[in-house]
Amino acid sequence: MTNEAVTPEVLAEVEKLEPSQAAFISVLMERNFLKRAMADFNFHHNAHDGIVFTDAENKVVYANPYFLEMMNIADPAEIINQPLPEYMWSSAEDAPKLFQDVRENGFVRERELSLYNQKREPVFAMCSSVASKDDSGNFIGTEIMLCNVTSKRKIQTELMQRKQQLERVTEFARSTLQVLQDLVQQNASQKELKDILKKLEGELSETA
Repeated sequence: MTNEAVTPEVLAEVEKLEPSQAAFISVLMERNFLKRAMADFNFHHNAHDGIVFTDAENKVVYANPYFLEMMNIADPAEIINQPLPEYMWSSAEDAPKLFQDVRENGFVRERELSLYNQKREPVFAMCSSVASKDDSGNFIGTEIMLCNVTSKRKIQTELMQRKQQLERVTEFARSTLQVLQDLVQQNASQKELKDILKKLEGELSETA
């Protein structure tokens, strides 16, 4: 998105050279510029993060294959020249806030976003964005990178659930031992012990 075209000052210097030299240098500069542009394109196209470029009106002008896959979008034509789809955002304020912050600050770094793909499946992403400007410093669009952390979030949620389950089982074992110790001290009968063990077995099934 960043404009790297040859500046007027450089062109003026080229024009001072012999015609053949000027033509050669002009072609060389153009070739180098195209090589850099192609390198940038290949990087974005093959990146393992979602990358989206939008114009000054926040309409999509480019979306890389990873973003399309992440959002379950089969055809890029569904979003090109349009704002990012409304179904993406868990909150209606997320998109306006993102674009506003980029315009005001020039960038947004690692903002956590809860998104949805086209199937309405949750997608958790860390968003970093930067403003694109022309040679005169005018805002011309936004470059957005979305690092998909959905798998990481699922693992964190699962670990938290297991931790909570372990805490419940630990507390149950502690209280069970206390109950059994009290029964032994009270010289409880075998029937009382069997009854309490059956009750504890049921509680353990609910706890696990």
